[in-house]
Amino acid sequence: MTQITQKNIKLASHAGFCYGVKRAVETTKRLKCESPEKNIYVLGELIHNSQVIKELEDLGILTVESLPENTQQSSSICIIRSHGASGATFEEIKNKGYELTDLTCPDVKKAQNKAIELVRSGCFLIILGEPQHPEVAAIEANARQAAFSSDEVFVANNIEALQRIEDIIKKQEKIGVVVQTTQRLEYLKEVLNWLLPISRELRIVNTICASTSLRMNEAKVLAEESDLMIVVGSKKSANTTH
Repeated sequence: MTQITQKNIKLASHAGFCYGVKRAVETTKRLKCESPEKNIYVLGELIHNSQVIKELEDLGILTVESLPENTQQSSSICIIRSHGASGATFEEIKNKGYELTDLTCPDVKKAQNKAIELVRSGCFLIILGEPQHPEVAAIEANARQAAFSSDEVFVANNIEALQRIEDIIKKQEKIGVVVQTTQRLEYLKEVLNWLLPISRELRIVNTICASTSLRMNEAKVLAEESDLMIVVGSKKSANTTH
Protein backbone atom coordinates (compact mmCIF):
# COMPACT_ATOMS: atom_id res chain seq x y z
CA MET A 1 0.00 0.00 0.00
CA THR A 2 1.32 3.43 -0.95
CA GLN A 3 1.71 5.72 2.00
CA ILE A 4 0.43 9.24 1.40
CA THR A 5 2.46 11.97 3.06
CA GLN A 6 0.43 14.98 4.09
CA LYS A 7 1.81 18.25 2.76
CA ASN A 8 1.36 21.66 4.29
CA ILE A 9 0.92 24.33 1.61
CA LYS A 10 1.19 27.97 2.65
CA LEU A 11 -0.07 30.80 0.47
CA ALA A 12 1.45 34.24 0.97
CA SER A 13 -1.10 36.56 2.54
CA HIS A 14 -0.17 39.34 0.09
CA ALA A 15 -0.28 37.14 -3.03
CA GLY A 16 -2.10 38.57 -6.03
CA PHE A 17 -2.28 41.89 -7.84
CA CYS A 18 -1.27 45.12 -6.14
CA TYR A 19 -3.51 48.20 -6.11
CA GLY A 20 -1.99 49.76 -9.24
CA VAL A 21 -2.41 46.60 -11.31
CA LYS A 22 -5.97 45.97 -10.08
CA ARG A 23 -6.88 49.55 -10.94
CA ALA A 24 -5.43 49.25 -14.45
CA VAL A 25 -7.14 45.94 -15.26
CA GLU A 26 -10.54 46.85 -13.80
CA THR A 27 -10.60 50.29 -15.44
CA THR A 28 -9.66 48.87 -18.84
CA LYS A 29 -12.43 46.28 -18.69
CA ARG A 30 -14.93 48.89 -17.53
CA LEU A 31 -14.04 51.18 -20.43
CA LYS A 32 -14.83 48.41 -22.91
CA CYS A 33 -18.06 47.58 -21.10
CA GLU A 34 -19.16 51.22 -21.12
CA SER A 35 -18.08 51.88 -24.72
CA PRO A 36 -18.33 48.57 -26.62
CA GLU A 37 -18.47 50.39 -29.96
CA LYS A 38 -15.05 52.01 -29.46
CA ASN A 39 -11.68 50.59 -30.47
CA ILE A 40 -9.51 50.32 -27.36
CA TYR A 41 -5.73 50.03 -27.64
CA VAL A 42 -3.22 49.52 -24.84
CA LEU A 43 0.22 50.88 -25.71
CA GLY A 44 2.42 48.00 -24.57
CA GLU A 45 1.32 45.22 -22.22
CA LEU A 46 -1.02 46.66 -19.58
CA ILE A 47 0.68 44.43 -17.00
CA HIS A 48 3.25 41.64 -17.30
CA ASN A 49 0.76 38.77 -17.17
CA SER A 50 0.04 36.79 -20.36
CA GLN A 51 -3.25 35.39 -19.05
CA VAL A 52 -4.63 38.86 -18.37
CA ILE A 53 -3.45 40.10 -21.77
CA LYS A 54 -5.25 37.17 -23.44
CA GLU A 55 -8.39 37.92 -21.42
CA LEU A 56 -8.30 41.55 -22.58
CA GLU A 57 -7.79 40.48 -26.20
CA ASP A 58 -10.84 38.20 -25.92
CA LEU A 59 -12.82 41.28 -24.90
CA GLY A 60 -11.60 43.10 -28.00
CA ILE A 61 -8.96 45.20 -26.21
CA LEU A 62 -5.80 45.19 -28.32
CA THR A 63 -2.22 45.43 -27.09
CA VAL A 64 -0.01 47.33 -29.56
CA GLU A 65 3.62 48.44 -29.56
CA SER A 66 2.90 51.44 -31.78
CA LEU A 67 -0.33 53.28 -32.46
CA PRO A 68 -2.03 52.91 -35.83
CA GLU A 69 -3.29 56.08 -37.48
CA ASN A 70 -6.66 56.90 -35.98
CA THR A 71 -9.11 57.05 -38.87
CA GLN A 72 -12.19 57.03 -36.64
CA GLN A 73 -11.21 60.03 -34.49
CA SER A 74 -13.88 59.91 -31.73
CA SER A 75 -14.20 56.11 -31.73
CA SER A 76 -10.78 55.06 -30.44
CA ILE A 77 -9.28 55.03 -26.95
CA CYS A 78 -5.60 54.66 -26.14
CA ILE A 79 -4.61 53.46 -22.68
CA ILE A 80 -1.30 54.27 -21.02
CA ARG A 81 -0.32 51.11 -19.16
CA SER A 82 0.55 50.83 -15.47
CA HIS A 83 4.29 51.30 -16.21
CA GLY A 84 3.73 54.84 -17.49
CA ALA A 85 5.02 56.56 -20.63
CA SER A 86 7.07 59.53 -21.79
CA GLY A 87 5.70 63.00 -22.39
CA ALA A 88 6.39 62.52 -26.10
CA THR A 89 4.14 59.45 -26.11
CA PHE A 90 1.30 61.41 -24.53
CA GLU A 91 1.68 64.07 -27.23
CA GLU A 92 1.66 61.45 -29.99
CA ILE A 93 -1.57 59.94 -28.68
CA LYS A 94 -3.27 63.33 -28.57
CA ASN A 95 -1.95 64.36 -32.00
CA LYS A 96 -3.35 61.19 -33.56
CA GLY A 97 -6.77 62.05 -32.20
CA TYR A 98 -7.15 59.27 -29.65
CA GLU A 99 -9.12 59.60 -26.46
CA LEU A 100 -6.45 59.19 -23.78
CA THR A 101 -6.81 57.19 -20.56
CA ASP A 102 -3.77 57.30 -18.29
CA LEU A 103 -3.54 54.21 -16.06
CA THR A 104 -0.01 54.79 -14.85
CA CYS A 105 0.31 53.30 -11.36
CA PRO A 106 0.20 56.13 -8.76
CA ASP A 107 3.47 54.86 -7.26
CA VAL A 108 5.13 54.95 -10.68
CA LYS A 109 3.77 58.46 -11.26
CA LYS A 110 5.32 59.48 -7.94
CA ALA A 111 8.71 58.13 -9.07
CA GLN A 112 8.40 60.07 -12.33
CA ASN A 113 7.50 63.30 -10.54
CA LYS A 114 10.32 62.93 -8.01
CA ALA A 115 12.81 62.31 -10.82
CA ILE A 116 11.65 65.49 -12.59
CA GLU A 117 11.79 67.43 -9.32
CA LEU A 118 15.38 66.31 -8.66
CA VAL A 119 16.74 67.21 -12.10
CA ARG A 120 15.00 70.58 -12.01
CA SER A 121 16.68 71.30 -8.67
CA GLY A 122 20.07 70.77 -10.33
CA CYS A 123 20.78 67.17 -9.33
CA PHE A 124 22.66 64.63 -11.38
CA LEU A 125 19.96 61.96 -11.38
CA ILE A 126 20.59 58.26 -10.82
CA ILE A 127 17.69 55.91 -11.51
CA LEU A 128 18.12 52.52 -9.86
CA GLY A 129 16.45 49.92 -12.05
CA GLU A 130 16.52 47.76 -15.16
CA PRO A 131 17.27 49.99 -18.20
CA GLN A 132 15.01 47.98 -20.56
CA HIS A 133 12.03 47.84 -18.20
CA PRO A 134 9.13 50.02 -19.47
CA GLU A 135 8.67 51.70 -16.08
CA VAL A 136 12.34 52.72 -15.93
CA ALA A 137 12.30 53.81 -19.58
CA ALA A 138 9.35 56.12 -18.82
CA ILE A 139 10.99 57.58 -15.70
CA GLU A 140 14.21 58.15 -17.64
CA ALA A 141 12.45 59.76 -20.63
CA ASN A 142 10.48 62.18 -18.45
CA ALA A 143 13.58 63.08 -16.43
CA ARG A 144 15.67 63.70 -19.55
CA GLN A 145 12.92 65.92 -20.96
CA ALA A 146 13.01 68.03 -17.78
CA ALA A 147 16.81 68.08 -17.41
CA PHE A 148 19.06 70.84 -18.76
CA SER A 149 21.15 68.13 -20.43
CA SER A 150 20.46 64.46 -21.12
CA ASP A 151 23.89 63.72 -19.61
CA GLU A 152 22.42 64.57 -16.20
CA VAL A 153 20.43 61.30 -16.06
CA PHE A 154 21.91 57.83 -15.56
CA VAL A 155 20.26 54.42 -15.13
CA ALA A 156 22.04 51.74 -13.08
CA ASN A 157 20.88 48.18 -12.50
CA ASN A 158 23.84 47.23 -10.31
CA ILE A 159 26.64 48.79 -8.29
CA GLU A 160 29.18 47.96 -11.02
CA ALA A 161 27.38 50.30 -13.43
CA LEU A 162 27.83 53.14 -10.93
CA GLN A 163 31.46 52.29 -10.31
CA ARG A 164 32.13 52.76 -14.03
CA ILE A 165 31.11 56.44 -13.75
CA GLU A 166 32.61 57.08 -10.31
CA ASP A 167 34.76 59.95 -11.60
CA ILE A 168 31.69 61.66 -13.09
CA ILE A 169 29.73 61.24 -9.85
CA LYS A 170 32.54 62.74 -7.76
CA LYS A 171 32.45 65.91 -9.88
CA GLN A 172 28.74 66.56 -9.22
CA GLU A 173 27.61 69.18 -6.72
CA LYS A 174 24.31 67.40 -6.09
CA ILE A 175 23.28 63.79 -6.62
CA GLY A 176 19.63 62.68 -6.72
CA VAL A 177 18.41 59.09 -6.61
CA VAL A 178 15.04 57.49 -7.39
CA VAL A 179 14.24 53.79 -7.59
CA GLN A 180 12.20 51.53 -9.85
CA THR A 181 9.11 50.77 -7.77
CA THR A 182 9.71 47.01 -7.88
CA GLN A 183 13.39 47.09 -6.94
CA ARG A 184 14.91 45.39 -3.90
CA LEU A 185 15.48 47.53 -0.82
CA GLU A 186 18.86 45.82 -0.38
CA TYR A 187 20.03 47.32 -3.68
CA LEU A 188 19.03 50.81 -2.56
CA LYS A 189 20.93 50.34 0.71
CA GLU A 190 24.00 49.09 -1.16
CA VAL A 191 23.97 52.15 -3.42
CA LEU A 192 23.45 54.49 -0.46
CA ASN A 193 26.49 53.06 1.34
CA TRP A 194 28.59 53.43 -1.80
CA LEU A 195 27.46 56.96 -2.67
CA LEU A 196 27.69 58.58 0.77
CA PRO A 197 31.52 58.78 0.98
CA ILE A 198 31.91 60.24 -2.53
CA SER A 199 28.95 62.67 -2.69
CA ARG A 200 28.95 66.34 -1.72
CA GLU A 201 25.17 66.54 -1.48
CA LEU A 202 22.97 63.45 -1.77
CA ARG A 203 19.18 63.35 -2.09
CA ILE A 204 17.58 59.91 -2.10
CA VAL A 205 13.87 59.32 -2.58
CA ASN A 206 12.79 55.77 -1.77
CA THR A 207 10.19 55.18 -4.49
CA ILE A 208 9.93 51.41 -3.93
CA CYS A 209 6.22 50.72 -3.50
CA ALA A 210 4.92 49.34 -0.21
CA SER A 211 3.28 46.34 -1.90
CA THR A 212 6.61 45.29 -3.39
CA SER A 213 8.37 45.46 -0.03
CA LEU A 214 5.61 43.46 1.66
CA ARG A 215 5.73 40.72 -0.97
CA MET A 216 9.52 40.44 -0.94
CA ASN A 217 9.71 40.29 2.85
CA GLU A 218 6.97 37.69 2.97
CA ALA A 219 8.69 35.62 0.27
CA LYS A 220 11.86 35.53 2.38
CA VAL A 221 9.99 34.36 5.47
CA LEU A 222 8.08 31.67 3.55
CA ALA A 223 11.28 30.45 1.87
CA GLU A 224 12.98 30.03 5.25
CA GLU A 225 10.01 28.02 6.56
CA SER A 226 9.52 25.84 3.48
CA ASP A 227 11.20 22.90 1.76
CA LEU A 228 10.06 24.12 -1.64
CA MET A 229 9.19 27.67 -2.71
CA ILE A 230 7.11 28.36 -5.83
CA VAL A 231 6.79 31.88 -7.25
CA VAL A 232 3.87 32.24 -9.66
CA GLY A 233 4.23 35.05 -12.17
CA SER A 234 5.56 36.19 -15.53
CA LYS A 235 9.30 35.93 -16.15
CA LYS A 236 9.07 39.44 -17.63
CA SER A 237 7.74 40.82 -14.36
CA ALA A 238 10.22 42.57 -12.05
CA ASN A 239 8.00 41.60 -9.12
CA THR A 240 8.40 37.93 -10.04
CA THR A 241 12.15 37.95 -10.66
CA HIS A 242 13.00 39.97 -7.56
